[in-house]
Amino acid sequence: MQKQNLPRNLELLACYHKKRMSSKQQATVLIAMSTEARAKAFVPALEPLAIDSMVVADVESLLYHTRATVPAAILIEHALLGQVSQLDLISLLRRRKPLTDVPIVCIGPKNAQIYADVLKSGADVYIELPTHPKVVTATLSRLMERRHMERAMRETLVQLREIEQAYKESERMKDDLTHMLVHDLKSPISSVMGLLDHSVDLLKSNSELETSIELLSLARSESQHLLNLVANILDVRRMKEGHMPYSPQQVSDLNSLAKLSLQDVSGTPRERNFSFLIRPEAESLMADPDLLRRILANLFSNAIKHTRRGGYIDFRAWRQEDVFVLSVRDDGEGIPEQDQKRIFNAFEQSRHTIHDRYDTGMGLTFCKLAVEKHGGKIWVESKVGRGSTFYFTLPSEITVEALTEVLGESTDTISV
Repeated sequence: MQKQNLPRNLELLACYHKKRMSSKQQATVLIAMSTEARAKAFVPALEPLAIDSMVVADVESLLYHTRATVPAAILIEHALLGQVSQLDLISLLRRRKPLTDVPIVCIGPKNAQIYADVLKSGADVYIELPTHPKVVTATLSRLMERRHMERAMRETLVQLREIEQAYKESERMKDDLTHMLVHDLKSPISSVMGLLDHSVDLLKSNSELETSIELLSLARSESQHLLNLVANILDVRRMKEGHMPYSPQQVSDLNSLAKLSLQDVSGTPRERNFSFLIRPEAESLMADPDLLRRILANLFSNAIKHTRRGGYIDFRAWRQEDVFVLSVRDDGEGIPEQDQKRIFNAFEQSRHTIHDRYDTGMGLTFCKLAVEKHGGKIWVESKVGRGSTFYFTLPSEITVEALTEVLGESTDTISV
């Protein structure tokens, strides 16, 4: 076999070992044979690898040199192993921690039992004699390359773990910042809203201050918008961490709950035309009433933000096979098709409404997580300029698994 016919990565391996030779610990292949002359006969097989060799001709020298240094590979003759037949020499070498991944190539006679015993002891390859030096060259090349790649992979894994740890720390800091921001904002916003409500009540007694009342009402509405945004940010994080309370129960009057949710909406619901159409079989369903009210409030708020004054928004609910389907339709600006797939992802909606209010999409993210918490799904159908309809489903049955998660105990399936 000519040098140019060796494996394609041989030159790369040679470069690697040249670099290793320039370090404090020079890379060598330890050739351990029963005689020094036989050992030296294998030295030419290492020349294409551009790596040094060390020759030993007795077990004592082999053990000594492998204790003091870590070779790049060990080429050992079976006849040398026979000098200490009472000792499993290869297994002993393998038990030394620095030699755990060092390639060990054993050469010996053609004998199936020897072949099996040597591999069982921990040798990587057994080469039967007679053989050609080129076979030894190719074998050592492949094994040392594999060792190099495995070490590089381990180093890469260590780096990836460090990166993962740094990422987790960054996420923890981001979560801490989010919680701090939410809690720091929530209290003053609530105080401002309370003061505004009190101011509006006082001013209503003076008919000449209608303009002031309108401005204060607008300020109150904007404060409510900020409070809803803060609540959604906090609850999205809590849901993703699995900490959001979930208590499904019988909702006996969906129509009333939907109208209550409209009262939670900031902005100007009174300047839109709302309709509620709930089929009799959907008036009663199983859901967490607080989460359902929040879902509807966010969908109503989204519809208001994307429709003009005098626009139409309608809420509908019906039963379809084994699920309840609820929808909120508006005749607003609509959503471009390319945005519809990512509209439920936090901060990915990121678009201005027709009222020039920046919309983060956090409310829709909350809706998605809350609906999925119920075991349902949510989607949107929309065309630009023709409005949007948001649909979501709620299962007509609460499964044993879902209730066990909530109650912490086994129970039967509840049907609605």
